[in-house]
Amino acid sequence: MRFGRTAWALILLLGAYPAMAADPVPPPAAAAALLPWKLDPAVLAGEGLSEVRPVPKEVLLSGVSRPRRAVLHLGDDVVVVVYEEQPVKLALRGRGMPYNEYVHVLAGALTLTDTRGEAREFRQGDFLVIPQGFTGTWETHGTFRELVVITRAAWDSTH
Repeated sequence: MRFGRTAWALILLLGAYPAMAADPVPPPAAAAALLPWKLDPAVLAGEGLSEVRPVPKEVLLSGVSRPRRAVLHLGDDVVVVVYEEQPVKLALRGRGMPYNEYVHVLAGALTLTDTRGEAREFRQGDFLVIPQGFTGTWETHGTFRELVVITRAAWDSTH
């Protein structure tokens, strides 16, 4: 699969708020040398993630936001991030999701409910795309961890 400037965009609220920005982790030396590289299984399992600022109070409907993340790749076209959050329920209002987000659920579960009340649940191992403009609620269950991919332009506009 080829990612270009119109590639899938990611998550999560991951970067939807400039206050959540943290210093990205530099890619492995292999990536810097333009060689394919395997994502670190320890990071995918939640090891070595850095704390980032919680989501804004005006978005938080319930729970206590304690997000952590690791930027695995910060390329010219796409950004790949592991993001983790405790059980929270968030409101995606107004213009909704600011970009398209590709998600692979690594742990826990996610329920996305649109403004009509239609809920969809995603569990460990599921892959999904959250379209730009989605409005409703974002609710995580258990320790929720995801691998997200968004365009670099989306990342830069939210960090």
